[in-house]
Amino acid sequence: MTATDPTMNPTTATVPVIGILVGSTRPTRVGRQLADQIAELARLRSEADITVVDLAEVALPFLDEPEMPSLGRYVHEHTRAWKRTIDGLDALIIVSPQYNGGYPAPLKNAIDFLYAEWSGKPILLVTYGYHGGVLAAEQLVPVLTRIKANVLEPQIAMTVTDADRKDRGQLADPCQIVERHRAPLEVGFAAIHAALGC
Repeated sequence: MTATDPTMNPTTATVPVIGILVGSTRPTRVGRQLADQIAELARLRSEADITVVDLAEVALPFLDEPEMPSLGRYVHEHTRAWKRTIDGLDALIIVSPQYNGGYPAPLKNAIDFLYAEWSGKPILLVTYGYHGGVLAAEQLVPVLTRIKANVLEPQIAMTVTDADRKDRGQLADPCQIVERHRAPLEVGFAAIHAALGC
């Protein structure tokens, strides 16, 4: 190979794209605040392209494809756009709250819209709540395993209490919350890079 071969030129080498998926869409959510801070930390830790994917902005309807997603014959443009989004990610960090002992319906809906697109994709779970959202993670793991995603360890549980909130439920200092969970997040970022082989 020559020096002009793009596969040998580090300046033209592509970097992995890691998506940080905000798993809640409700108006009083704090997931976007946490996802933005996790993205900032990930950018410090990694040379990957870090992008936040917000389900509130994706705005999927409830699953309305006429055929089973496992067939891959998507007819709606919103499904095809969602497919393109997930296909464009090499790995994913799902940031999900725990609602009533489970995870949000919009997140399950977003997962169920697709099927083959999840296969083999490294996914790191970051849940949050009064007790770290561990019940949400426990329910997400079998769902993601069923669609053949590569669910990484560790699963990260971020404790968020009333003391962390200000008026209207927003976080007073999301950076401080992410910082106090920095050690497990760093381990999670390393697991993503190991899964991607970079």
